[in-house]
Amino acid sequence: MPELARETITDVIARMGLSHTESQALWAECDLSSVPSQVEVLTAHIGAADAAPWPRGMSPNAALLAILATVPHTECWNAGHRVPTEVTEATIADIGTKLRLYGLELTGIDWFASIVQARVFTLGRLQFEVGAFCPPTDESAWALHVPELGPLTPAACDDSIGSAASFFDAVFGDTTTRTIVCSSWLLDAQLTEYLPADSNILDFQRRFTIFDGGHDTDAGDQDVAKFIFRRPLSELAAVTPKTRLETAALGHLAAGRHWREPSGYLRL
Repeated sequence: MPELARETITDVIARMGLSHTESQALWAECDLSSVPSQVEVLTAHIGAADAAPWPRGMSPNAALLAILATVPHTECWNAGHRVPTEVTEATIADIGTKLRLYGLELTGIDWFASIVQARVFTLGRLQFEVGAFCPPTDESAWALHVPELGPLTPAACDDSIGSAASFFDAVFGDTTTRTIVCSSWLLDAQLTEYLPADSNILDFQRRFTIFDGGHDTDAGDQDVAKFIFRRPLSELAAVTPKTRLETAALGHLAAGRHWREPSGYLRL
């Protein structure tokens, strides 16, 4: 790989807040031959309607290096498409946050690819992803995600949701999409058994019309383990709960029940 590209990636790694040890581990025993061409593919798909393909056999570290090398191109595209600097910074910062909290394997390379392809944007407390679809209304939608940015207060959610239409109008010229969809354990109605009615999570739930109540599988359990406890489901036996939510999550699983990932939508 050209030295300049390596310097660029090193700079991005530093901005992600990764340690020197973590940085060195990325380069170790990694075949870099496919990285430059994948950067070109990712760059060509910035702002595109379709997601970039990935070559077969590309190692996880090489894929992540390609993501990091694409970041400056994403920042350039954003600047040229009226994306506010603070939105770009907050969106790109999510790469470092997810790597520190969950690592590459638990996060998945597709999430990072969506960020550098300008498909995901952090607007205040919430994230919005282009290219979603709402089955009940048979129309295009933005997918809503909840990043790790502190309390999910009603006011913060109001501000984020309220800014979505004007943001996508300005950046993509999207004057028709006015529906938001969300699929998350946060929408699981079983949480009403454990949380007070005025909790932030239940307030968040009430914003959505549920069109798929989710299913009793390990998928919801795995997301609860990931997003509440920051670890795989297989490691929850060693956890001592510290909050009402953690106690509820573990007690529910201990009772032989599953957490679900319902899907809902809201109209602006």
